[in-house]
Amino acid sequence: MNLIGNAHNYMHLVKRWRELGRKVGLRIRKFATMDGLPCYELSSKRDISECQLYLSAGIHGDEPAGTEGLYAWANKNCKILSRVPVIIYPCLNPWGLLENSRFTLEGKDLNRQWDKGEDVSIAEIIQKTMGAQFSLAVNLHEDYDAHGIYLYEPPTVKKRDNLASQILESGSEYITIDSRKKIEGRWARKGIIRPAPSSLPKEGLPEGAFLQECRAERTFVFETPSELDLQVRVQAQVAMLDHAVTKLLL
Repeated sequence: MNLIGNAHNYMHLVKRWRELGRKVGLRIRKFATMDGLPCYELSSKRDISECQLYLSAGIHGDEPAGTEGLYAWANKNCKILSRVPVIIYPCLNPWGLLENSRFTLEGKDLNRQWDKGEDVSIAEIIQKTMGAQFSLAVNLHEDYDAHGIYLYEPPTVKKRDNLASQILESGSEYITIDSRKKIEGRWARKGIIRPAPSSLPKEGLPEGAFLQECRAERTFVFETPSELDLQVRVQAQVAMLDHAVTKLLL
């Protein structure tokens, strides 16, 4: 498959997820319309309270290794998806993906809206996941300024272990770990950012912080450097997600 040629083809992405959903036995539904485009959710045929895994990508449309990496991981792990109760949002910003834009048509950053509930898609996800307590939530992102892979482990996580380091080590087979002491204005240690609640963006709450605070036992936000080869970035995303799921759910 030509990743570069299809990375911003939203309907092609949806088609692949439809085929995969049928193959694995996941329910796919349109849960909202954003900027005139349908947003889709895939989920196990289980009550939301039983779901263990939350996965999302494409909240920023200019980060295609997230949407492609999530699909590549799922396609590789059909057996896991058929037995681990899951909810998946393959692309939260369809217009942004098509236009290679971080923002929506209205210029909004959807990753700063999770304390507002003004956008129909986010409001629907907040409502849909009410009562859920995911064992693991992962958001797949990219950063054009990154010097390598890094991740966020949002505030309020109660458990401290070396899982974040292990996840980055898995991805470092493909891309080196960002070694800067400050990344995106926040202190980092060996590619890991654990922001204090007081340092969260003033513009609004990110998805990962919302999930960690309200919906998940463990949440990670993966970042790959979007200036590198797309295939390599996808491989790093898949490797990191593989490790997180294997350690926490299998």
